[in-house]
Amino acid sequence: MPIFARTKLVIHDDCLIPPGGPAIYPSFIDLEYKGPNPQNIYPQIKKLLLTIFKVDEKDLQEREFSWDRTREEEKFKVRFDLIKDLDTFSFMEIDVSLSGSTKPSKAFGKEGEAKIRIDAWVRTEYPQDTIWQRSLLYELFRTLWHKLIYEDTRKKYLAQCRELVSMFVTELKSFLNLLPKI
Repeated sequence: MPIFARTKLVIHDDCLIPPGGPAIYPSFIDLEYKGPNPQNIYPQIKKLLLTIFKVDEKDLQEREFSWDRTREEEKFKVRFDLIKDLDTFSFMEIDVSLSGSTKPSKAFGKEGEAKIRIDAWVRTEYPQDTIWQRSLLYELFRTLWHKLIYEDTRKKYLAQCRELVSMFVTELKSFLNLLPKI
């Protein structure tokens, strides 16, 4: 869980940028779907986030929810924000945005399109509220501990984040029939 402190040192790493790779890669994944029943993507995303990342429902929040229904068309926009605690200092945050529209269809009931954007990062936060936490001695110990011990842990967290996001994207593509046929 993020540390609620007035001042803090934050180390932010995007999970979707390859390790050691240049920052020219996008830090997000976009998926587009056109076909029957795009409104069914909403419950599937929720289910996949909870099962793949192994978190409680309280760790998944809908930051934005808009579902406009008229006779002819449905428009929806949802943004999920998932926070998975890793340890006292670090957490994984996954942001999934879904937007789309549907129209009635005789063949499928509803037909339309949807766009999904997935963004993921690992953050480490060190509070700096107290006089001790702002002292030079504390900063030296924290830097030494971070470089010698915690840096490897953070690399494992980034690898775990990449793996979980990859599983999530694969399962979502499978649900949407976007995987290439073999």
